[in-house]
Amino acid sequence: MWVMRISAARLQTTLDAIVAEWAVGALADARDEAGEVALSSGVSAWGTDIPVDPAGHFRIGSVTKTFTAAAVLQLAGDGTLRLDDTVARWLPGMLADGDAVTVRHLLMHTAGLYNYTDAWAVAGELDVDVVLSRRNLRVRPEETVALAERRGARFPAGTAIAYNNTGYILAGMIIERATGLPYAEHVATRILAPLQLTGTVVRDDDPHLPDPHAHGYLPGTGGPVDVSVFDRSTAWAAGGIVSTARDVNLFFAGLLRGELLGRAELREMLTPTPWVTPSTDSGLGLVRVHLPGGTAVWGKHGGFFGYDTFSFHSPDASRQLTVSLTTDSGRSPTTEQVLRHFEFVFDDHA
Repeated sequence: MWVMRISAARLQTTLDAIVAEWAVGALADARDEAGEVALSSGVSAWGTDIPVDPAGHFRIGSVTKTFTAAAVLQLAGDGTLRLDDTVARWLPGMLADGDAVTVRHLLMHTAGLYNYTDAWAVAGELDVDVVLSRRNLRVRPEETVALAERRGARFPAGTAIAYNNTGYILAGMIIERATGLPYAEHVATRILAPLQLTGTVVRDDDPHLPDPHAHGYLPGTGGPVDVSVFDRSTAWAAGGIVSTARDVNLFFAGLLRGELLGRAELREMLTPTPWVTPSTDSGLGLVRVHLPGGTAVWGKHGGFFGYDTFSFHSPDASRQLTVSLTTDSGRSPTTEQVLRHFEFVFDDHA
């Protein structure tokens, strides 16, 4: 008989500490071989005492990139496309240097394109007024790519690595061109349905979050501004998916255990780039973080205005953790800061 080794009491205490320092509210879903524990902390709406529902929905932000990368790799496994196909092969005329940029470059953040979300910042800081002006703005992927093209490339493709949302917008467009299906429909058919991710929403035609959900905020001149209602088309295949902590854990379990990809494609996804930091390796659509105690975990951080998701997993998905924070300050902890708090989840001796 398996006995759950992840302490619910310790998880709660840690989640409370994260909320005290960083968030309005938070929820977490942790799993090991014996089962699951789902907890929450803080409040679901600023200025109230309504608790966060541990089963609540949230915007997963750039964790969407892992879904998108998996969808592309499925098509590679089918023989529909190749990772070394150029963008010009699938989207002729979309990029000035489309013959030099490959699908692999897009997924690996080595395409060198202008990162379109940088246009929302001033001196490196998020311009809240610009973001708030986009809450009801419907954006087509072609418009996003055109904005990036007007700003010019950062570096020649394949010569460096720099986090890039534009590349994943292009990856979503390639999925549509290669399959003849809308991005949301393809992901729903090839990923959501096989894994029974019933709490996950890829379509972005409704700016509202499903209930239950906690409210996320950005700082305004008169106090926190509720950004729970936000048109997600601006993020699309780079960051637009809505999900639950349970579903995100089920997704990563299915991914890492080979239920979505063939062995060759999963190996491609988990092969780090040549560019690494002392603690982090970057794969295709996800990262490997080396924890201070020596354990390595795979996963992704994602942020979408008022919401931050941290989802990390042992390589065999026998230990899993997904945390969602709702914030009101426009700042959030780093992946390293969060994992430092929750390292015990992945420690056999905790």
